[in-house]
Amino acid sequence: MKKTIVLYRSRTGFSKCYAEWIAEDLACECRSIKGVKLDDLKDFGLVIYGAGVYAGMIAGLGKIKNWIGKSPEKTWVVFATGATPPKEGYEELIFKTNFRKGESRPAHFYYFLSGINYERMGFFNRILMKFLSGLASKKNGIPQPAKPTSIDLANRDYIAELLSYVRLKAR
Repeated sequence: MKKTIVLYRSRTGFSKCYAEWIAEDLACECRSIKGVKLDDLKDFGLVIYGAGVYAGMIAGLGKIKNWIGKSPEKTWVVFATGATPPKEGYEELIFKTNFRKGESRPAHFYYFLSGINYERMGFFNRILMKFLSGLASKKNGIPQPAKPTSIDLANRDYIAELLSYVRLKAR
């Protein structure tokens, strides 16, 4: 069985939550990507990376794509988290936006609905979200709430397909 590790980058806690659920279900190590070097992964045959989507881009993905290119013998799985409900084609759109033709790509990619946590969001992101929600409210004719509301839509059931795939690949 391939030794597995789950790495994550999390600004508001959702990606960390999913990473911990995945690692718990796979009984494997889970670490923040901060300070991790490619050499630290030499003993792992399967690497799972997860991070949030910001303006269509997966946080920290440049480092992971670089590592995928340098270690093609490993199985790489990437998941992204975001507040946009996954309608048909959305997961594919995020994948194509982040992994262009000719670039290093993971063996598999997943998108998990997570939520918005204004309390843990940085100042710039809070201002940006307020501006964008104001635009959406104006466009749809809906009054903008005085105070933005955090919402947690994370659900452990969403990781079932990833777990099945990894268990099959880890053999």
